Amino acid sequence: MMKWWGWGSPDYEFRMDNKPHLWPWIAGTLRLEKVRMAKPVRREEIRLPPPIKNEAFLRAVSGSLKSEQWTSDEDQRLLHSYGKSYPDLFLVRQGRVRRAPDLVVYPERHSDVELIVREAHRHGVCLVPFGGGTNIVGGVNPSETSKMVVTLNMARMNRVLSLDHESNLAVIEAGALGPKLEKDLQAKGYSLGHFPDSFEVSSLGGWVATRSAGMQSDAYGKIEHMVVALKMVTPSGTISTRAIPASSAGPDINHVMIGSEGVLGVITECTMRVHPAPPVKDYRGILFPSFAKGLAAIHESVMSPEHPNLIRLQDEWETELAFNMKVPKTGFVGFIERQFKKILKARGYSRPAIMIAGIEGDAAHVKRMRSLTAKLWKKHGGFDLGTSVGATWAQDKYNLPYLRDYVMDRSCMVDVAETSTVWSNVLTLHKKVTEGMKARFASEGRPGFVGCHLSHTYKTGACLYFTYACEQEPGRELEQYYGFKRFITELFVKNGAALTHHHAVGTEHRPWMKEELSEAGLAALQALKTGLDPQGICNPGKLIPESDAFKGWVQEVGGNGAAPRAKETAGK
Repeated sequence: MMKWWGWGSPDYEFRMDNKPHLWPWIAGTLRLEKVRMAKPVRREEIRLPPPIKNEAFLRAVSGSLKSEQWTSDEDQRLLHSYGKSYPDLFLVRQGRVRRAPDLVVYPERHSDVELIVREAHRHGVCLVPFGGGTNIVGGVNPSETSKMVVTLNMARMNRVLSLDHESNLAVIEAGALGPKLEKDLQAKGYSLGHFPDSFEVSSLGGWVATRSAGMQSDAYGKIEHMVVALKMVTPSGTISTRAIPASSAGPDINHVMIGSEGVLGVITECTMRVHPAPPVKDYRGILFPSFAKGLAAIHESVMSPEHPNLIRLQDEWETELAFNMKVPKTGFVGFIERQFKKILKARGYSRPAIMIAGIEGDAAHVKRMRSLTAKLWKKHGGFDLGTSVGATWAQDKYNLPYLRDYVMDRSCMVDVAETSTVWSNVLTLHKKVTEGMKARFASEGRPGFVGCHLSHTYKTGACLYFTYACEQEPGRELEQYYGFKRFITELFVKNGAALTHHHAVGTEHRPWMKEELSEAGLAALQALKTGLDPQGICNPGKLIPESDAFKGWVQEVGGNGAAPRAKETAGK
């Protein structure tokens, strides 16, 4: 079960009681003169319209599925109405449900999915695959208004079907959520090693369908680098690729399915590369005098033959946020910590950048890598803060999205945007986006926060992940949001960076797909859609833009889909 109005489990909320400095720092940074509370409406205030029913479809599937495998219960329809983007949560917290699925179905095996897709194709019913529901770009939101919409919640297809110890391969059903998947693999001595921020509440099929990146992608790659074979049910039949190490038999069909976001069909089964679970883990904090110094150290590390499993470097603003999230020490320990900070500041760490570096493996490997990296970090001014910082980060690494709920309760806009670019452009892009966003905040007359961290690295470049926030503008909340969203996205696209690195496309990034793929590339994607899903029943309205790229992009603003134009700063 997850919250209908926020992130993750209903039983968990972000703790502020042990972080006395955090909210005062946020309020001061955003210059909130008076906090306006904006709690979600009560569940009983939300009324969904009656579901659309396609009786022929219902008759066709009812004979083969158990009654407990489908529901039109309002609570379940509400839970499957939105993902977890800022506009999704803003709307549902106000009780505004744009479109709820008419039916939620829980397939339990591959043959169930084949039946559902076949009959949906035959009877003109639209299908939306649903893993953990954490998508933040509109990827799981029903959009079709005239036909019946069925959401396929894949949660019951969550088993590790087989494990090839000699080949390090596991066959896993697509609905497996991160914690269960890892628990099942580690019980057999293995790990997938894929840990996105949404790990606790997202699924393997969702990771594959959106080309997810985990925190340890430096060691194991993004999800597409772990996939060996897939099964995907399409209206034109089931695609099933073979579990082989490599092939030259034409284009790689796996990569047609990876990143397809449900618009071509439903992924049901994944053959994944796995590895023995590492016995030793060493995660520690490294403090650099600046973000630029940290980047230089990481670049040198990436170009060397060996590199840590995880690197996460926060810029000066995100480091300040991280320091204010700490639980303060008291007594003698607190005194020592304050004196230590004074010494660091005197040595040039007045506005530092903190890095989390993780090494995993057997004891000998970890010891050797720790020695190598310690010398490298020190060469670039890195100061080793020890494993306690790494332990604190590991404890809280999945909790940060819950902070958004707390901030939204206090009428603040907060969102994230991520991209990737080549090493020669990383520092330049960081500067252009940071300065551009600050100028945008100033032009809007609303002081804001923009911070960034480097989250994934490659030989050729890195991913930059930005967080930005400001006070909501009453009555213009969504127009304000989409203005910033368009502005920062165009900063990426116009300055040599990817449209998205791992958040996928959904509806939020569709307008820029032609620029990302080229006109011919987009035509090829559309041809795939037409060939595999000729009636367009699979997750309509996602990934592939309409001829008018921004049509329907902002359905709630002015009622005409218009979005505010990004200011000229975006191109500078």
